Amino acid sequence: MNLRAIVSAFALLFALSAQAQVVDEIIGAVGDKIILKSEIEAEVEQIKKQAEGPLPPDIRCEILNQKLAEKLMLHKADLDSVVVDEDRVNTELESRVRRLIAQFGGEKAFEDYYGKTISEIKAENRDKIRESMVVEEMRQKVLKDVKVSPTDVKKYFNSIPEDSLPFYSAEIEVAQIIRMPKVSKQAKEIALMRITEIRERIMNGESFQTLAVLYSDDPGSASKGGELGFFNRGDMVPEFDAQAFRLKKDTVSKIIETNYGYHILQLIARRGESANVRHILIRAQTTKDDLKQAKELMDSLYHRMKYDSLPFVTAAKKYSDEEETKSGGGFLRDPQTGSTKINVEMLDKSMYLTVEKMKPGEISEPELIKLPDGSQAYRMIYLKSEIPPHKANLREDYQKFQGIAFAQKQQEVMYNWIGKYKGKYYVKVGEDFHNCTSLQMWLKK
Repeated sequence: MNLRAIVSAFALLFALSAQAQVVDEIIGAVGDKIILKSEIEAEVEQIKKQAEGPLPPDIRCEILNQKLAEKLMLHKADLDSVVVDEDRVNTELESRVRRLIAQFGGEKAFEDYYGKTISEIKAENRDKIRESMVVEEMRQKVLKDVKVSPTDVKKYFNSIPEDSLPFYSAEIEVAQIIRMPKVSKQAKEIALMRITEIRERIMNGESFQTLAVLYSDDPGSASKGGELGFFNRGDMVPEFDAQAFRLKKDTVSKIIETNYGYHILQLIARRGESANVRHILIRAQTTKDDLKQAKELMDSLYHRMKYDSLPFVTAAKKYSDEEETKSGGGFLRDPQTGSTKINVEMLDKSMYLTVEKMKPGEISEPELIKLPDGSQAYRMIYLKSEIPPHKANLREDYQKFQGIAFAQKQQEVMYNWIGKYKGKYYVKVGEDFHNCTSLQMWLKK
């Protein structure tokens, strides 16, 4: 189940449309629902692009196990007449296609990449979308009554041997407001003139790499001649992504504008859905007046929060320029659990140095910081709570163990459901997979 979460279902549903034709074979089936070798390999490739480090040796076994469960749900859905309304399928398909078109930078680039019209792409993927939605309907149906009570959580916690309880580092609940200085129109015009001149010099024969080292405002890539290394389609902002995957080798892009500034790109290499490019970034420079205006706003907010009872969460939602946190009231979250209680090791150095001087309930005064991209901004921090390093316990870690107990209960219910129905229908597992530990339950009569 966890491996499945790694895979982007959004990308997978379209993967087979783009890959070359291979000799295929049926390696699994439930009822009349078959699983092809190409489906497994497509998922392996997607996981490779997203995983850090080597994949588990039994990765194909785990994927086939998940596929068999999905096919069992699809087969049972047919028998139970579980269907998804076609309007919902069309809405979902349209939404996903629109998002892909935006990533490609337009309909033409999208069609050129797949070598098919949008209508053909939709027709090829409609059934896949429908199946994924039916599987989710069945999953919800199977798991709809799963709940965990405080007694269940306590029982799960007590089942863990004392010497196996994890030790948690210090945790905090912390929120931030980041305010970027607004760049003047004149500064943007100057930046555009600079990058236009640089592009002209490259087109007249000067080295892209040399000019990147000399002039690029991206500190992470400038020293490498502008080279970013391989990234996947969708990793960059849409404007950047569209240009990167449209270029031919060694060609230079037109000037593009993103939230970071003005860019020009040069394609080094393409590997399917991955690309490596050089880029030069010219950022519009903020002035002292721009910074002063940002500081004045933050000072005003700080005063209102401290003396006029303006909630920090309200101010963050309205005024913060940090897109990842503003909708949640500025709170940083654990990427694995979604909890607002995070390990202090997640904090960047400058935030840590501020937070360690604060007490719960305090708000820091606005401070000027340098962001990872080299730009400047003002930040205020709210420390809601802190928990010192400790051995796991229910009083301070109830939410963690509630989530684990709930996931375990869902897994048990799904496992029992599979065990109940798999013996009632025809099940096939390819001989190459008969030694997989995770697939033994499918092989037992």
